[in-house]
Amino acid sequence: MKTTASNKDVTALWTKYLSSGHPVELRNELIEHYRPVVHMMAARLAQKLPAQISYDEICSAGYDGLLEAVQAYDPSHKAKFETFCQQRIHGAVMDWLRTLDGQSRTVRSFEKQRMHKKELLDSSLGRPPTEDEIAKKMGMTRDRYSELSRLSRLGHEVHLSAVQNDDDGQHRGSPGGWDIADKHAADPSQRVTRQLLTDYITKGLNHEERLVLVLYYTEGLTMAEIGLVLDLSESRVSQIHKDVIARLRRRFHEDAAELVA
Repeated sequence: MKTTASNKDVTALWTKYLSSGHPVELRNELIEHYRPVVHMMAARLAQKLPAQISYDEICSAGYDGLLEAVQAYDPSHKAKFETFCQQRIHGAVMDWLRTLDGQSRTVRSFEKQRMHKKELLDSSLGRPPTEDEIAKKMGMTRDRYSELSRLSRLGHEVHLSAVQNDDDGQHRGSPGGWDIADKHAADPSQRVTRQLLTDYITKGLNHEERLVLVLYYTEGLTMAEIGLVLDLSESRVSQIHKDVIARLRRRFHEDAAELVA
């Protein structure tokens, strides 16, 4: 896996970070160096999880674990940081998945109750009730009703990974959260556009094929590195890549022909 600094450089970076009061700037450099660990673990976990849970979302949860690992690491305990951070990354992803399950139960319960109240109002009013009337009947504020309605309309659990306010108004996440200030940060719309393009390109691909494309084109891994992550030979990864590219070319050609027609 590629990293952003040599072993000698990262050792010096750790020494400076640990001896200078954990400054945010050095912490961020360490996080950047160990990003590939998150990518590798996310790719492996993505193979075991339902298809609707995306690689990018697993990475997002994994970064929480990496942040916590950098902040909590104590070399006097003799554990290698790579081992320590993998445990934290895995734990953060598991915590995130548990919140998905709890939130999805809340949404399912809401949908069931909403349908029941809607039927009652439909019968008593003699017409379809408004959203405000349903919310009132359910004893909910309009904001809470709208939020649960939005989550319900998304149709699958993967979108529940977005940061949501819990009932107590607190955000889920690590203490302190991400406080990285970067005036050179990309416009968030670029990330959304990239995700939409990725979804379009990988539509219809199986889990393995999708990961090969994401790891090769987005993360910049070589065919050999992808093989290590997915437990495949380099030649098998290359064949998957070749087959997928051929199929995509046929699809784009057909889509273009339909637009012209």
